[in-house]
Amino acid sequence: MSSVPPQEKGIAETFDDLAHDRCCKYKSNGLTASSQLLLDFISKEGLVGKTVLEIGCGTGFLVLETLRHGASSCVGVDLSSAAIHEANEFAKESGLQDRARFEVANAASTHQPTSDIVIMDKVLCCYPDSDALLKTASESSRQLLGFVVPRDEGLMKPAMKIGTALINLVEKLRKTGFRLYLHPLRSIDDLLAETGFQQTKKDKSRFWLIFVYTRNRPDMRRQE
Repeated sequence: MSSVPPQEKGIAETFDDLAHDRCCKYKSNGLTASSQLLLDFISKEGLVGKTVLEIGCGTGFLVLETLRHGASSCVGVDLSSAAIHEANEFAKESGLQDRARFEVANAASTHQPTSDIVIMDKVLCCYPDSDALLKTASESSRQLLGFVVPRDEGLMKPAMKIGTALINLVEKLRKTGFRLYLHPLRSIDDLLAETGFQQTKKDKSRFWLIFVYTRNRPDMRRQE
């Protein structure tokens, strides 16, 4: 991945290293609390028969769970080629390969298929340009957009800033291109409001905030 910008290369290499262990951890322990909350939210909103796009899908376990909960098909994209390999293998192992597609792509700079539901689980905090990811996500979603971000509000806000600074210091000393970002929650909400979405659900786990936004008006764009 020598032709990609250093920040994207850093993200890809970081999650290449983590891909196999994350897949094994999911197989042993299931979804994390925050990922389960996101899945519960979108399931209650209506997942049966819907198409799902996950931006920053990692090894694919969350978006494959949407198939088990009634989604008709899913697409997952990620910068990490190792994670995408694990996702495709896991889909085959689960017997879901005919309804799932995983590809290496930067969703911040590429068109993605229009889907009923778009999800991003702990993705915005790993990418410097949150606006670009949110733009792709909102343009790709017909009905619903769900995501998980750091719990950067209230009493947790100072701890999150300190923790993020320490992680970024370690990554800088290691000379990786990976960094964590605390994108302002108000800016995220404003951008999504401008693109026709309204916040309908919010919850928290120990370190994360879980949001669901729904489209305010019917999406009249062509079906893809």
